[in-house]
Amino acid sequence: MKQQKTDRRSQRTYRLVSSAFAELVGEKPYDEILVQDILDRANIGRTTFYAHYFDKEDVLNSIIEQELERLTRQLAHAVARQRVLPSLELFEHVYHSENQPFRALMRSRAGEFLWEALQTALCRAIEPALSTLCAEKRSPPIPLPVVSQYLAGALLTLLKWWVEASMPYPPEQMESIFQQLALPGVWKSASMLSASLARPRRSASLVSSSTRNIHAYSWSRCASIVVV
Repeated sequence: MKQQKTDRRSQRTYRLVSSAFAELVGEKPYDEILVQDILDRANIGRTTFYAHYFDKEDVLNSIIEQELERLTRQLAHAVARQRVLPSLELFEHVYHSENQPFRALMRSRAGEFLWEALQTALCRAIEPALSTLCAEKRSPPIPLPVVSQYLAGALLTLLKWWVEASMPYPPEQMESIFQQLALPGVWKSASMLSASLARPRRSASLVSSSTRNIHAYSWSRCASIVVV
């Protein structure tokens, strides 16, 4: 990627190109988009475009990198709070995002690059957090990289469906659903982490009786559980 310029004119160019790209990926497959299409939609010249980007892949990568930087900050904050996976934060980030190119990209075929990058970023954050929390415990029955891939994949699969369905449920309800779907399997096959980790607060009406029953079972039958 070319180094980002910070002057006002360049920032305006970035906004125009990103918006044009977002519109185009919603209209046609990524492979069919030409640089000329971006120029026409953004109403900028070829010289201006190449002063800021190498090619259309550079446009795609710049959008992905911006969102990954925001996500990385959220992951770091979650780790500082001793939470393994910031599932609620991720749902809220997408729900409240005003970055239209990012949201359009998530719904397009070109978004596969974004989903792969998100999977990698989440796994890189989850595994060290698991390792830290398991440092003083016996070796877990399932390797931590496997648990990390499972948690990240389960969350992103649910997130992707939610985005493609135009986000029919609020972030808090989606986080509660993720807890109910993902955690029982982790508890059963990889009981390894301290139950003392705090979970984010949410409305009591969004946490179903089945979730409460799961927690009651985990306290009585498991010496330790995974809380994400």
